[in-house]
Amino acid sequence: MEINFNRRKIESIYILLCFVLIVLLVIFAILAIADEIFAWDLLSDNLERIARLFLSSIGITIGATFLMSLMINFSLISISIEKIEGDDKSKSNEV
Repeated sequence: MEINFNRRKIESIYILLCFVLIVLLVIFAILAIADEIFAWDLLSDNLERIARLFLSSIGITIGATFLMSLMINFSLISISIEKIEGDDKSKSNEV
């Protein structure tokens, strides 16, 4: 089965999305840790639950984008290996 789409473009989109989400996660995680350490009580209990849900969903999305990027890279590697193997076979047939 052959799927025709620009793998490199999709991979770059996933990597950019993952990078942006990691930056957001780090910023919000630092704020959450500082809130706990200094007992700032920045958010009410309901908003704190929503923030935890937000941080958890960002973490899950980061994991998913990483796995998608990894699968696309494996696909690119297999296509490259097939091309190299095809070139080697065509060279051996010419001799």
